[in-house]
Amino acid sequence: MTREWTTPRLRLTPVAVTDADAFVALEIALRSLETPPRDAPDPVTWAGYLAQFVAVWDDGPLGYWTARRDGEVVGFGGVKPKRWRERDCWNLYYRLHPSRHGSGLATELARAAVAAATVTRPEWPVLVETRPTNPAALAVAERAGLTRRPDLDDDGWAVLLLER
Repeated sequence: MTREWTTPRLRLTPVAVTDADAFVALEIALRSLETPPRDAPDPVTWAGYLAQFVAVWDDGPLGYWTARRDGEVVGFGGVKPKRWRERDCWNLYYRLHPSRHGSGLATELARAAVAAATVTRPEWPVLVETRPTNPAALAVAERAGLTRRPDLDDDGWAVLLLER
């Protein structure tokens, strides 16, 4: 199984600790859009999150990628194993820089992640848990083939699944 993937517009490589500056910059950019904007993230805390993402690749065949377009980091996403409701599944994650919102890149990234998950462990469902007030995240998940499951919504989170 290859660790790197490409799509028509993206190069997807496993996240690395060297991506820390881009990872924090993405979070700063996303927070700046909120009303009111949240404080800047603590770089040490966010470096810890990134280290957790990097460690996933040490334990298995898939994890989160750094997404680049023309050499520039445009976001992060992919799938990682998750135990959810007594089942093994793939947790689908995607975050792109606000300058790339509306470009279709999140859908492209999500579809690549679903394809990788399906090839790697097709018996595992692909899962997205997001706020129901996040229509963009819901739309990307649906365009990637997941279906909203209101019967599984939990504690303020919308659940979308792709089961084979």
